[in-house]
Amino acid sequence: MSTAQIQVSPEPQKRRRRSSPSPSAAPTASRFARLGWGLLLLLALTLAVLGGRLLLAGMASYQAESFIKDWNRSATTPAPRAWAVAQAAAQRAVTFYPGTDGDHYDRLGRIYEWQHAFAPFGDAAAEPSRQAARDAYRIAVTARPDWPYSWVQLAYVKLRLQEFDSEFDRAFAQGFELGPWRIDANRWLAEIGLLAWPQLSMAQRDQTLESIRRTVAYSNAEARRLLTLVESTGQQQLLCDALPFPLKTRRKICL
Repeated sequence: MSTAQIQVSPEPQKRRRRSSPSPSAAPTASRFARLGWGLLLLLALTLAVLGGRLLLAGMASYQAESFIKDWNRSATTPAPRAWAVAQAAAQRAVTFYPGTDGDHYDRLGRIYEWQHAFAPFGDAAAEPSRQAARDAYRIAVTARPDWPYSWVQLAYVKLRLQEFDSEFDRAFAQGFELGPWRIDANRWLAEIGLLAWPQLSMAQRDQTLESIRRTVAYSNAEARRLLTLVESTGQQQLLCDALPFPLKTRRKICL
């Protein structure tokens, strides 16, 4: 009997499946890279915009300051067209600057004051521009509370408006306290005090007299300038009484 040979076919080999990455398992490095480049682009655009605004504000403030310097040299009321150009430049500086800058608002206030710089105190026609100057100085002292000149400017425009109130008192006091050895601050405080003398408190009068002494002690030119002011207002005796004898001798006044 023949033995049947049973051939056993080999077990078919199982095919190995190549695993393909699922969407959730995709590399994240490229996504982080794209995000990083996006943030860098956004930062670059932001810096470019800020830089552009700072440049425009700086150019506008330079133009406005040039007008003020010219008016100071000529000591004359600005021509309406020149004043309008200067005011627009100062307003652009305020608008373009990314934030509240005390220097820009101080300059804007000074330009508003220059529109009617030589009009009498309390003049109705000058009131709108002087009120605008006052409002600009208010923002300036809020932005830079330690800067004496803006406080003094605020006190001066309050004098022009004849607004002798708590705001005037604070502005006068802050200007005196913050600028003890700044000649411009002392000169203006002396002028304000002399022109507003009847409305001043005893403390303010003492501060005015001290500002007078500091101004006269600074230089012969400042002493002569102040003497011209008191001669025009009939306050020579007030000035002379405020000065010690050595200072009178050195400046050759009130002798």
